[in-house]
Amino acid sequence: MPGLGVPGQAQGRATLQSDRGDETQALFMYQWAAGVVLLAGALASLNEYVAIWCEHHDDLLAELPTGGFHAIQVKTVSAQGASWTCSDSGFVDAVRKFAEHEAKYSSQLQQYIFFSNAKPYIPGATAKAATKLASSPFRVRDECRIAADEGCIPAPYKASFDALVKASGTAPATVFKVLRKLEFQVGPPLEGFREHLSSVIGGVPVCKQFTLEWLEKLRDELLLLVGKASSLDVPSLDFYASILQQDGRPEAAVRGKRISVEDFEIALKQHPSGGFRYAEVGGHLRLGKASGQMEVLRQKMNAGFVGAYFDSVWLQAMAAERRLMERAHEDPDAALRITNQLEGVMLVECQNAEAEAALEVDERRRGLLIYQRILQRTDELTRHDRASVENERAETLRGVAGLLSGSCKFAWGVPPDTGGGDGA
Repeated sequence: MPGLGVPGQAQGRATLQSDRGDETQALFMYQWAAGVVLLAGALASLNEYVAIWCEHHDDLLAELPTGGFHAIQVKTVSAQGASWTCSDSGFVDAVRKFAEHEAKYSSQLQQYIFFSNAKPYIPGATAKAATKLASSPFRVRDECRIAADEGCIPAPYKASFDALVKASGTAPATVFKVLRKLEFQVGPPLEGFREHLSSVIGGVPVCKQFTLEWLEKLRDELLLLVGKASSLDVPSLDFYASILQQDGRPEAAVRGKRISVEDFEIALKQHPSGGFRYAEVGGHLRLGKASGQMEVLRQKMNAGFVGAYFDSVWLQAMAAERRLMERAHEDPDAALRITNQLEGVMLVECQNAEAEAALEVDERRRGLLIYQRILQRTDELTRHDRASVENERAETLRGVAGLLSGSCKFAWGVPPDTGGGDGA
């Protein structure tokens, strides 16, 4: 028996609940799921979207490469096997919202999409009743596309159109334009939509080899990604440092509502269980002593014919040392683990770059190949394997590479002539 028993039961007899907050939360999450479906479709080249905006002008606003948009209303219906008709309040509300957009942003909005777990009613071949035929949003939409203007819509569809105009409280010409641009999209079933969403994600090319357990974890992360964009979940610094817009909200709050397809792809490639971990057997980074390694690093880079990039590498090395030392002051144990992990990641990457460059016959080119490889790999790691690099920036990783070179853990293709030593 659940705590306090079943709520809202009249005189102890079976009674439907009036307070269904949990179901309301599920409906909000269904809107998040719609965002995941749209982004997954973009990544699979099933639509042309480059980004979506969440709770910005509409439930979802899909951005096109041309600079235009699709406005999307997400509506759900709980009745099993239900279908939408022109007189349903959810459909009327969507048309009303779309009409507001059409009045202001007609040239920018190329399409309006009614996204739902239920299909619009489409009459069967044997349907004869005029009122039944005219209740189909599909048929009324199609008649608007055929007609020259709202006055030319034939019966019985003109009656449904007029009723929709009256119910939405919108000008006939505006509703006519909206319906001509209207499309319908069916999402996962409302019941168990999270499980269905795992299959949707599994259909994206980069996810086809993922296990079911991995897909489920990824699904929850992607739902949260859209959920955060749908709310005012903005870092405090961004929130307070942003100027206010005309609606009184900080600019950062609006920027945070946009999820690009690139952002979505990065989230897909990030393993939910965390990145590869190195054993904590480091110790090559001598934090606090890096300044004494400056000339060693300069000699190594000059020997590898990349001395022109010394200033950049050295500045990043100093910044990385300061960053890791600040972490050590905040939490010494965690900082030691993080430093060892970053050292392991970058030592492997730098020595791998050395090994690849060793195939270059011209030793004057090896250092540049190593440098370019480090730039490429640090960018890839911070974009696609954030857990492995402790969510640090690419600049920090490049600074760690500089510290390792200054500690004689790798050279730039040509060992400097030091008259002895480890030859690194």
